[in-house]
Amino acid sequence: MLLTTLTPVRHNQVVAQTVLSCSLTAGNRNQINHAIADYNQLNQGVLSNRITTSSTGDSRIQITNLGIADAAGEIVNPLGIVAEGLLAEYQQQGLSFEEANRATLNTLTAWTELTADAASTTVIATIKQSLIEELGTEKTEVINQIPDSSLLTALAGLNNTSLSTLGLDSAEIVATAQIEITPQAEGSLIAQIQNMIANVAELSSPEANANITSFQDNLVLELDNIRQGNQTLINAGSVVSFRFRLDNQSDRPRGIKLPNIQTITETGLVGTGEVTRVSYRVPGTEANTLTDTAQEVVIPGQQALDLSIQVRVGQAATDSITSVGIDLQTNCGDRNLVQQLNLVPPLILTTEEEPELIDPRGQVSGCSGELLADYLGFSVALYDVDGSDPTQSEPAGLVPLTTTELPNEPDNNIPEGIEPNTQNSNPFFLTNEDEGKYSFLFDDAKGQLDFGRDYILVVDPGENSTYDQRQVRLTIGDRQDRIVEYTATSLDGRPISAEDGATTITGRIVLVEDAERIGLNLAVLDLTTDICDAQEISLTKTGDRASAEPGDIVLYRLTVQNLSSTPLTNFQITDTLPPGFALHDETVLGEVNSTLVEIEINSSSDRVVNFAANTTLEQGQSLSLVYATEISPDALRGDADNSAIVNAQRTDNSQTVKDGPAVYSLQLESGIIRDAGTIIGRVFVDHNFDGEQQSEEPGIPNAVIYLENGNRIITDADGLFSVSNVLPGYHTGVLDLTSIPEYNLAPNIRFIERNSSSRLVNLEPGGLVRMNFGVTPTAKEQQDNSEVKAPSATSETPGLDQ
Repeated sequence: MLLTTLTPVRHNQVVAQTVLSCSLTAGNRNQINHAIADYNQLNQGVLSNRITTSSTGDSRIQITNLGIADAAGEIVNPLGIVAEGLLAEYQQQGLSFEEANRATLNTLTAWTELTADAASTTVIATIKQSLIEELGTEKTEVINQIPDSSLLTALAGLNNTSLSTLGLDSAEIVATAQIEITPQAEGSLIAQIQNMIANVAELSSPEANANITSFQDNLVLELDNIRQGNQTLINAGSVVSFRFRLDNQSDRPRGIKLPNIQTITETGLVGTGEVTRVSYRVPGTEANTLTDTAQEVVIPGQQALDLSIQVRVGQAATDSITSVGIDLQTNCGDRNLVQQLNLVPPLILTTEEEPELIDPRGQVSGCSGELLADYLGFSVALYDVDGSDPTQSEPAGLVPLTTTELPNEPDNNIPEGIEPNTQNSNPFFLTNEDEGKYSFLFDDAKGQLDFGRDYILVVDPGENSTYDQRQVRLTIGDRQDRIVEYTATSLDGRPISAEDGATTITGRIVLVEDAERIGLNLAVLDLTTDICDAQEISLTKTGDRASAEPGDIVLYRLTVQNLSSTPLTNFQITDTLPPGFALHDETVLGEVNSTLVEIEINSSSDRVVNFAANTTLEQGQSLSLVYATEISPDALRGDADNSAIVNAQRTDNSQTVKDGPAVYSLQLESGIIRDAGTIIGRVFVDHNFDGEQQSEEPGIPNAVIYLENGNRIITDADGLFSVSNVLPGYHTGVLDLTSIPEYNLAPNIRFIERNSSSRLVNLEPGGLVRMNFGVTPTAKEQQDNSEVKAPSATSETPGLDQ
């Protein structure tokens, strides 16, 4: 498990840099993008979220750091901000970078090992003693000389570097520099920090105030997460936004050229990650997303542009710091700015002696890892895999597990069990007292731990539950001594647990060897599985009428309801209109709780419309979206289906939820102008093979023609047929030669495309189109006709001379 924090890295790191080019007015200067990289020093230098300065001689555009935010807009990785201050403080006291880095990680570990209500005097004493043990007694004097107030200020994230990271400008930092924390024996350090944060917030701008408040809340949350052994808020695969503000400090408009995603990736992205989206907003305008092309934007005088660069965090190393960041600079400002996020190995707490297994029991938790309010009716079962299923995803019968007992009665040949499944029952029914925990014991003597053995773990919420069933395939892997590895694969596409967000994980089964258990080698399964609501989001579509005609205006309403146990955000609705229906963009209206919300519209085609709503729905709330469409004369008559799907994102674990398609059908009538047409045709004997019927070429009765919609048509005595009330457009007819076995299709010497038993015609609205088929008698039929005519030709028929 990786703990993600903003962790200090070396000061002298040289990173790539994206330059934002400025101009006095938009369009009169070219974009300048360049990279400055020293790969030999890539892992040395810049502090996380560190702001560096460089003079360019032109201070009309000022870049300000607005902080790194998660999907919910909260400031992320507060421990990383704390780590910056600690590293700077330790280096200032004369420690080398390596020593300061070790001291920083040791300080964070020592702090989190203490309880949340530890006083600041206890925190200082514990940290300094821990540093002496980490760095050696020869550093005792250096460590004891570190001012307590400086160390506490760094822990609070209130040193100059940290305040810059949180968005305070130079004047605000100077104003808050006089505030410092002094050790107090009474009251917790967290309470002291909260009081300090309140004082700092009064001296800062509203934006910085919001960042500071979010920082404090997340700091407390992250410390609690680590103390509980849980992963922190950001990990590999998480999406974060590096946010900047570009202030035009002059009275004249300034143009600034914003690079595209590729340029930022090549010149401004640092470390492991992927730039996925770049957006900006100028006051008084809607938010815009940069495409594949760079874009020049005008910032009015004395106003600012907000820039957001979205990055998907890359995979972290297991034994070293891994970083991702963005480095920006303008050619008309007084500094460049670096924001950097780091992933580091977890802090290993030693406050409790833990056994080889953290917990010999699996647990069923909610979609974001929380305990459920009620586990009654839930069961967990182990099934063998159906060998006939090629996907290896269908359960067969229940696995016969060895019966156990607890407490154990000696000499009854029943091995001792473990809680909570003391009898090793399969299935096992969960209880509220055990907080959703379960346990299964495998029997090695029965081959249940053989390499390659497959099982399916089924978590069943019971009848009439709002939760969805979970199925996870377990595959037994390699064994080393008493440790048996297994691979767990989600069969429904959802993450197995909210802790890591992965759909495939590797776990361990530990063999329990005990002679008192009558020689049985039992093994304990430990797998935590999250279970989510069966339906987390609902989409319904309605219309204002059941039928319509060309020229009518049809109103549609989309209703999105949050059915999950957590707020939802980032709503994306894809609506497919019927052919010939046109959306009126100006009619689109979104509303939540009688409050209008902004709806972004993006049409990928004439019929497919994408709606985006950057809002948050609490549990049970609904988003209502209404829009109008106009029916054009060329709309297809009959059933007109309008379908939509919705995607959104949970705020607790960033998982995607979706629903749809929701379909609304109306009957499209012909209206005042009736445009249905008629198809007529004839099946005839084509003697001269020209595809046209002459007077001496008779029609063929009882021939069958099939249209593309399945209609079956039979010719009359003259070989004629007709079909009325046919919708305009292309239609296909096929002559069934089996209905006239005496004839074959006549070859057409004029039009080679007519040498087929099918015809394609285009019927105009209200029009008439002809569909003819020429045939010729079979060879047998021609021979029979010749034999019938032969006697009359020789005048040898009896009685003709009489």
